Amino acid sequence: MPGSRLVLNVTDTTSFVTYLFSEQTFQSSWSHPNVPVLVFADSQLPGFSVQHHGGPVGSGLPVELLFWGDWWNSAEGVGRRTLIIDRTQALLASDYFSELKQYGVDRPHWRGARTVTKPGPPGAFNSNDDQQAVPDLIDDLIDDDVFPDPDDEKIAFVVFMPKGFTQSIGANGAHTKDYNYTFPWDVDWYWVAWVRSFGVDTGEDPEDALRTMSHELVEMLSDPESDAWYAGNPQTGEIGDAAVSSPGKIKQTAWVNGVHVQAYWSNQYGATVIPIDRDYQARILGSIKLTHRDVVNGSFRPDPEESRLCELLPQCCIADRDYKYTIVKRDELVRLSAETQRYRQPQLAWSVEGIPVTGNGKLSLNVLAGTFVGHKSKFVSKTVDVQCTLTNNELTLQTVGTESNFDITVTCAVTDGSITGNVRTNVIAKPSTTVGFVGAELTVDPEYERQKSECAKAAAKMFKDIAQTKPKVKFGDPVQFEPGVLGDVPTYARLNQYARAQRAVELAYMAHAVLPKETANAITVSLISDVPALQAAVAIQASRKQEGQGYRTSGGAIA
Repeated sequence: MPGSRLVLNVTDTTSFVTYLFSEQTFQSSWSHPNVPVLVFADSQLPGFSVQHHGGPVGSGLPVELLFWGDWWNSAEGVGRRTLIIDRTQALLASDYFSELKQYGVDRPHWRGARTVTKPGPPGAFNSNDDQQAVPDLIDDLIDDDVFPDPDDEKIAFVVFMPKGFTQSIGANGAHTKDYNYTFPWDVDWYWVAWVRSFGVDTGEDPEDALRTMSHELVEMLSDPESDAWYAGNPQTGEIGDAAVSSPGKIKQTAWVNGVHVQAYWSNQYGATVIPIDRDYQARILGSIKLTHRDVVNGSFRPDPEESRLCELLPQCCIADRDYKYTIVKRDELVRLSAETQRYRQPQLAWSVEGIPVTGNGKLSLNVLAGTFVGHKSKFVSKTVDVQCTLTNNELTLQTVGTESNFDITVTCAVTDGSITGNVRTNVIAKPSTTVGFVGAELTVDPEYERQKSECAKAAAKMFKDIAQTKPKVKFGDPVQFEPGVLGDVPTYARLNQYARAQRAVELAYMAHAVLPKETANAITVSLISDVPALQAAVAIQASRKQEGQGYRTSGGAIA
């Protein structure tokens, strides 16, 4: 029994792979958006772009985190401090800062973190002047030789305020500059940002501390002394100030390497951006369940053509008598879900044969359907009904009474609901898969199948024996189907039927390599008639020729 099957589907606009792992399970290939930068559709920048006003930038700076106050040594504080340190290191290791290169700013890097308990932090900032406590802290630490003079090492300081700290100045944080003075004329400027406390006790997400830090850090690096990169004025026109969408002044945010960050302005894109992770991807997982079956029995006598090899091989003399067959009319239910990587809040939009599925209901689809007349296969263009049910992010497809075998294409567009703001360029994965429904399954008399199998084995041995006696034999006339016919075996053939089709094609090529054209053609006709899946592939090829366009095709391999 084959282990799996790969189906390559090709349409006029795209191609995709479906993996069949058993008669009941399958999945699509991963869809990878490969979007390096989120680009937002609007911003609050006062002007088309920021400009350089002559001041310095912070290129390639080390980042030092300072946790201010005794609270950071409490059990709760240690946990929060660990989270912030881990997130900061992850952010510095990401591509988030890559768009700062256009402003002459190389990526910052990790320097370290420490907790400062003396002097103690202020309990609140009730005026803008109160913020001076933050640069004063850095000045004291430099004076105490905790940190080097800024002219020896320029550091990007970020101070995190403790739980219980409040502010009434309308700011989650800010960055500023100040100087350390050494008599008589040594003035060394240093740069520092502060971030207020975010806590679950106040109904906030502690991760927002990182969002605020990312905002302040990109502004500190691009405009550390309020005279570098900004538009309008440095109070409202720095690159982070632009990252707001209307209406509602929604902050433009995303998660980068597991860190909540805010967008910033890029002159290169003429928009606010977030350089995003490159490993967003999604795929579709599917399972098939038989929900109802009806059995129809009949009998047949073999065609005389089926014994064309009787004179050459006694094993191919099919007994001329009645044989039984059974057709099982099947209703199937297919459950489809999406597996994602990197999407924090995956949002799914399903479509079937290009038709969006937005709720529960019935779809009427035109398909190339395989049916049976007696025990003979028949292929017709037909409209079938598929019931669609959406439950959360899972799509269920169900057939009732189709009595037909057919394939349909299902696509899932995946976006990330954790991205906020109006996005122009998004990380959208679009995995697609082919769902093969079996509505009619043929089972032939075991004795008939045994005789056909013995004939095939004997023919294969004969072909090999002839080839060994004629080692330089050339292929004769081509077989009666196009090269790559196995690529057109429909998905609904699944594993067992595909394996039979593969074996039949191998025998047909062997026959045309070593036998006269007429005999080889007769064998090919017989081989095709024994495998409904191969008949379906030939019908697909004929339909494609007739339409003169790219009918859905597939390529298969057993692994």
